[in-house]
Amino acid sequence: MKCELCGSTSQLKYKGLQGYQLGMKFNIYACDTCETSFSIPRADTSKIYNAIYSNGEKVPGYNRYWSYMKEVQQQENPLQFLANSEEAFWGIKKGLEALVPDKKTTKILELGSGLGYLTYALTKEGYNIEGLDISSEAVAQANKTFGDYYVCADVHKYALEKPEAYDIVILTEVIEHIEEPIAFMESIKKLLRKDGHMIVTTPNKTLIPSDIVWDTEAPPVHHWWFSENSMQYMAKTLHLETEFIDFTKYYFNHPEAYKTNKRRKRVERKPILSEQGELIDISHYATDTTPAHVLQKKAAKKRKFLKLRAALAPSTIIFGEKGKTLCAVLKKKS
Repeated sequence: MKCELCGSTSQLKYKGLQGYQLGMKFNIYACDTCETSFSIPRADTSKIYNAIYSNGEKVPGYNRYWSYMKEVQQQENPLQFLANSEEAFWGIKKGLEALVPDKKTTKILELGSGLGYLTYALTKEGYNIEGLDISSEAVAQANKTFGDYYVCADVHKYALEKPEAYDIVILTEVIEHIEEPIAFMESIKKLLRKDGHMIVTTPNKTLIPSDIVWDTEAPPVHHWWFSENSMQYMAKTLHLETEFIDFTKYYFNHPEAYKTNKRRKRVERKPILSEQGELIDISHYATDTTPAHVLQKKAAKKRKFLKLRAALAPSTIIFGEKGKTLCAVLKKKS
């Protein structure tokens, strides 16, 4: 099969992967040229996301987003709280610090704003930002919780309504969900002003051993699994300049978050939704419902030990710019 990203021939790596919804099966292809993996067939996920967000506290993986939504309002510095929680938020924070000369006049859009906590945290930091999401359920919850910063819309239609309206568009763990990422990014380009930027975070395939077939969320929630090389190919196709956020400082300050390549070979996923799109009984699934602030306290204790160990024996811990998340800064050329 032809790779939709670079045009090279991709290889079938796994046939009949259990999808996020019961009854759905997907084939997984990998392209060695651009180091991208993707699932076939593709499916409309708008109903799936409404089902996920309406059951946010119970859905494995998404329950942490629900926790962020609840806890972020209680924080003295909401953005720093998120940046301490996950690499993706730290990358967004660093990207904005480098790109925004004036918080009031630089207009920002968070695309795929979900439950709204990042947009909220950035408004508290003084940024001029709006949120947009395709899920009506998520937007309704975000507006109810944080105020009317959020719009429910399709990005392709929105780009026609607001051409060159933004200086920066943020996509935090979004691009892997999109059926056609090139067309999606083309619409984002239309939203950007001259010399505008996208800041894109996504699960990073770059450092994962080649025998790992699919180590991200099950399709059709995630359609794609990108590497740094993938992002370079997309940028070239779209005539965008590319830089990557260096995570060295993050991993030095958060050594407990650093992921090595020692991962077990896991492919199958358990379905979360029934064939009718309703949440199935997942009470027997292993899921961590510990609040984010409690996890941060536990991580802080582990961090002290790891920093001490690194100081005493530097060779025992590897720090570097690459980890489980990549963060690309893409600039629209003049």
